[in-house]
Amino acid sequence: MDHSQRSTRTHKTPEQRRSEVLQAAAVVFAEVGFRCAEMDRIAERAGAGKGTVYRCFPGKEALFMATVEKALEDLTRHVNDVVDTLTDPLEQLRLGIHRYLEFFEQNPETVELFIQERAEFPRNTKPLYFVYQESHKEKWRKRFEALIEQGRMRSDMAPELAQEVFSDLLYGAVFSQRLAGDRESRSRKADEIVDLLFRGILKPDDHTG
Repeated sequence: MDHSQRSTRTHKTPEQRRSEVLQAAAVVFAEVGFRCAEMDRIAERAGAGKGTVYRCFPGKEALFMATVEKALEDLTRHVNDVVDTLTDPLEQLRLGIHRYLEFFEQNPETVELFIQERAEFPRNTKPLYFVYQESHKEKWRKRFEALIEQGRMRSDMAPELAQEVFSDLLYGAVFSQRLAGDRESRSRKADEIVDLLFRGILKPDDHTG
């Protein structure tokens, strides 16, 4: 190994090291679960020493919660960085659904982290996913309000309910995809899912109810 290779490997910033540890931890926690995950194994996967891991995180629980939070930050960024560039609320919702499903397709271990958080830390008042959801729901609710103001959405439908139902259905979709294991990719079915959410299951001329 030449000097340049050694320098690249040994002179990483604390932020780079922390990111590598979190990436490794996400994989290990998803593979073996929180209880069976060992800090040595995470350090080895990250290409770092065990001391480096403990300098970044005081213990396994702190590392796990940071891993979940990092996944949520990545999800938020994956959706918002593209959606926020649009101005049409309908296209924001449409692309948001696509990006949401795409993220979980590309990061299937994230669902495992959500399951483990609830199973291992039931004392927490609310899982981090719903904490993040709460902090961003106002932005999405306003998009439903804009559709009502534009005359493109039913005026008798509460924007808060629409936002909650859309969110719950998508959350359930990624969980059922991961847990069933044999279902067709939800990301590849995104157009059909969007059409179902926007248009429902009834024909336009069906006035049932």
